Amino acid sequence: MYHVVKIGGSTLANLQPAFFDVLKNRIQQGEKIVIVHGGGPEINKRLRESGLPLEMKNGVRVTSQESLSCVKTALMDITNTTLVEKLDGEGIVAKGLSGAEDFMLFCDFLDKEIYGWVGNVQKVNTKVIHNVLEDGKIPVIASLGVTKNGEMVNINADTAAGETAAALSAESICFVTDTPGVSVNGEWMKHLTISEILKSIVEGHISGGMVPKVEAAIKCLDLNIKQVRITDQTLSGTALQKEVLVP
Repeated sequence: MYHVVKIGGSTLANLQPAFFDVLKNRIQQGEKIVIVHGGGPEINKRLRESGLPLEMKNGVRVTSQESLSCVKTALMDITNTTLVEKLDGEGIVAKGLSGAEDFMLFCDFLDKEIYGWVGNVQKVNTKVIHNVLEDGKIPVIASLGVTKNGEMVNINADTAAGETAAALSAESICFVTDTPGVSVNGEWMKHLTISEILKSIVEGHISGGMVPKVEAAIKCLDLNIKQVRITDQTLSGTALQKEVLVP
């Protein structure tokens, strides 16, 4: 069975031995792991160095054609390369990939007037992923895509991970964050249903940067991925699920 692990940009900079140990253990148990990553902090750094604006709308990074070059450099040349090197150093053989290669993450524009060069995933070419796994390597995918005209686009990493997991009919997806899971009223939750999540957002118990994470997790449940978790580097954390049905 396939299992997708999405790693956020801030977590990437501080990966611990526990993460690699859990990953190795799961691979040894026969799980087919696919990693999808973002790179927000590195993108921000590149944009600042280039004197380009950092602009977010509705949780989406506005990406001009000019800033797209910084996004590509940050995601592929720096973040992807560094992560693959770390995995290799821990004895996990990995291969760096961009979602823009071989039309892997095939996109149209999310809304070019509002967001610029940001992709909305239409189709995932899983053949590339299968080939890497069959070669005994872990695919490490940077969240870039490509349009039918061959234009590279930036993709929200949570979205890229969810669409990849759905296309693979993955058993699970883990969103690896800097927290042990989802906290409600100061308590780390083992399980949350969609209605509990939505209620907690309205009441302000889930707020800030956790809101887009749980919204991405809900979308994954809607894509019929069985196990969806928001977790720290132990890959345990909070399990999110559709409603608990009473017999």
